[in-house]
Amino acid sequence: MSLIKKIQKPSDSGSYDEKMYKLLLAEKYDDRPYRRNDLNEGMELIEEVIYGWWKPRFLLNHNTKCAYEFMNGSECLSMVTHEDIAWETLKRLPEHAVEVAKALSIHFPTLIRKYKNGVAMVEWQLNPDGRYYMDDDGYGMTDDKEISIYGFIDKEGKVAVKFQAVTDSKDLETLRAEAEKKAGEAASI
Repeated sequence: MSLIKKIQKPSDSGSYDEKMYKLLLAEKYDDRPYRRNDLNEGMELIEEVIYGWWKPRFLLNHNTKCAYEFMNGSECLSMVTHEDIAWETLKRLPEHAVEVAKALSIHFPTLIRKYKNGVAMVEWQLNPDGRYYMDDDGYGMTDDKEISIYGFIDKEGKVAVKFQAVTDSKDLETLRAEAEKKAGEAASI
């Protein structure tokens, strides 16, 4: 039985996110093609290997005992919408990279970093560097440049600061401060 069908069983009590949490703890999600990754602050990530790359699949919040599907089985973001992207910052990017963002695709490597002060930075790669296409013998490498956009998520996987193209690491520090402020305000409500 699929995970979704198990969650939707009428006999189970609790919210969808609580049911998913219980199932993810009960099922074997610590062995290939899955692995667990501690993200600090009571958060954990279950990653799934797809086409040889580890992808962020489920976020677990051990504090609230809830789980959230970050990426679906088709390598599309489940927790991100078009409204969660600062499109004006993508104007200088190549059209093929913007198309990946429009499709909410995370076919290329995407990383959720450790949580700090209630938020985690997500690096969403829209185009990999040329080594991505290289085979084990070193053939097939292209001259592609890596293109990533960055956003910050809270402990429910919701976007706290929109995904955007960043040109300077100081910009990331500013975005982190903005995300931490929003997370702090949300926690005090």
